[in-house]
Amino acid sequence: TAKGGTTTLTGVYRYAEPVTAKGFVYMDTPGFDPVAATGQVAGGANVLCFTTGRGSAYGCKPTPSIKLATNSEMYRRMQDDMDIDCGDVLDGVSIEEKGRQIFETILRIASGERTKSEGFGYGDAEFVPWQIGAVM
Repeated sequence: TAKGGTTTLTGVYRYAEPVTAKGFVYMDTPGFDPVAATGQVAGGANVLCFTTGRGSAYGCKPTPSIKLATNSEMYRRMQDDMDIDCGDVLDGVSIEEKGRQIFETILRIASGERTKSEGFGYGDAEFVPWQIGAVM
């Protein structure tokens, strides 16, 4: 939710529950990225924007996952697998400009352009459901 900025929260959902509200919503998922993304896909997401600061080699089939590198050093190191360098905001790129770049990338991916993860074939083993409740 901290990454949501100042947008009004329009809905809160349980894990994998179908999302019906428009706008910024929150889904109760664990912090393990593949499990969280699986819940979002089950809830109806057809494009994911996945932020990473450590360079997670992550893909999500059947839903394209746009990887947003949170720092430029990691983006340069993993340029072949990161879709967008967001670290350049610290170098003066405006939040508005970065938001526009992310939005335009989402539109291109939703229109059929492949993400870098898709180009590598990542995502076959990334669909990881979460067992809700006590686990022993």
